[in-house]
Amino acid sequence: MNTTQTSLNAAQALAVVGFDIANLSAPAARVTFDVPVIFDADGEPVAGIRIVGKNSDEYRKESHAVRAEGYKKSAKRKTAIDASTDEGADQLVHVIDDNQKRLALAVAVDWYGFTSNGAVVPFDKGLIATAFDKYPTWQDRVTAALENDANFLKV
Repeated sequence: MNTTQTSLNAAQALAVVGFDIANLSAPAARVTFDVPVIFDADGEPVAGIRIVGKNSDEYRKESHAVRAEGYKKSAKRKTAIDASTDEGADQLVHVIDDNQKRLALAVAVDWYGFTSNGAVVPFDKGLIATAFDKYPTWQDRVTAALENDANFLKV
């Protein structure tokens, strides 16, 4: 067997399987992932929320805003929330839940399968927020999909 040919094949294999470092300076393509939330009788998705990942501008901006607001609130309070009290624990849970909802809403960029009287309904973040309040498991699905980097890492 020719070793030059073997090396060339190994290099070609790395180029196909590996990460092309040029991707770091190339403009990032928008990568979305469909999160199904409604299923038919056979378990097939019929409606869902299309999201972008943590590398998206939407996520980064909202994450930054959430953290900045947290620091500002903490500085104004001069003390951390005392989670050892019922009131403090409730306040902390409320803050965490609100932040998770904000991030889930930030990455929601479209939907599919939602209709009203048979007509397709245009995407509306306000309706998504309402749906997250009524069906908290939808927000949980979006958050879980967001945490799976493989859903968004397309190279």
